[in-house]
Amino acid sequence: MRRNSKRRGLTVAAGLALAAGTVAAAPSPSPGGLDVAKALDTLDAQVRDGMRRTGVPGVSVAVVHDDKVVYLKGFGVRSTAAPGEKVGPDTVFQLASVSKPVASTVLAQALGADGFDAPLKGVTLKDPWISSHVTAADLLSHRSGLPDHAGDLLEDLGYDQAYILSHLRDEPLGAFRTSYAYTNFGFTAAADAVAKAKGVPWDKLSEDLLYKPAGMTHTSSRFSDFEKAADRALTHVKTDDGTWKPRYVRDADAQTAAGGVSSNARDMARWLRLQLGGGKIDGKQVINSAGLAQTHLPHIISQPPTAPNTQPGYYGLG
Repeated sequence: MRRNSKRRGLTVAAGLALAAGTVAAAPSPSPGGLDVAKALDTLDAQVRDGMRRTGVPGVSVAVVHDDKVVYLKGFGVRSTAAPGEKVGPDTVFQLASVSKPVASTVLAQALGADGFDAPLKGVTLKDPWISSHVTAADLLSHRSGLPDHAGDLLEDLGYDQAYILSHLRDEPLGAFRTSYAYTNFGFTAAADAVAKAKGVPWDKLSEDLLYKPAGMTHTSSRFSDFEKAADRALTHVKTDDGTWKPRYVRDADAQTAAGGVSSNARDMARWLRLQLGGGKIDGKQVINSAGLAQTHLPHIISQPPTAPNTQPGYYGLG
């Protein structure tokens, strides 16, 4: 969720790196010639230095190498108001927009490789032709024509998901499939449409297709589960004096697929292993491999090249 962090709050979750590309042409995830153990020896100092420079109160970090979790550690505190409550590997964070690639993992299993490009039922936009042709890929890659952050202000005013999604039809549309505009509720509309077609709410679909089979036991798409977690990190904002304080509570259920997942570093390491393993973890194929590969591909140019010798920025499916 690309929001003003001072206004909406800032969550610091696990730092994760993901090598993505086509199944056939992707480079090896093993960093050739790199002494992983030596690199890991420097990580504690790097994290602590980053915390000193930014003032961020708590961080949880997982590193995966060769399908093994080789580093799993928490730093700092869960709340500056309670300095005795330390962050650990099992501390649950709100993931904000890291929810998007988690959601597209769920959709990879729900839709498979071909389903991302099939027209969605139940999504109504201003143009009837676009409404009948818009796909999950269009909405997940922010190329539907919806304007930047469409619906977010309605959420800020307290409207629920059903109301906001029903009013996307009032938004003026840009160029279909050739324009990029980051849209939390367009993304949410795709997830909601797929869940309704499956006959279950989105939080249940996520649980059934990803969290339970992948062994992500502390991951949820419900704010109530985050609130019930005893070991959870509070959302902090940077105040005028430069310190970080837990001033706001962020209930993201209205845009749960786009920004409402909560998890910990241990679970996210399992998700990362699954991503690097083509949808397989612990010998079990949890996510459709061809569908997952689609989420790793570029689907729209999100940033034009800034100079003749530079590459554009791309956006995939979440």
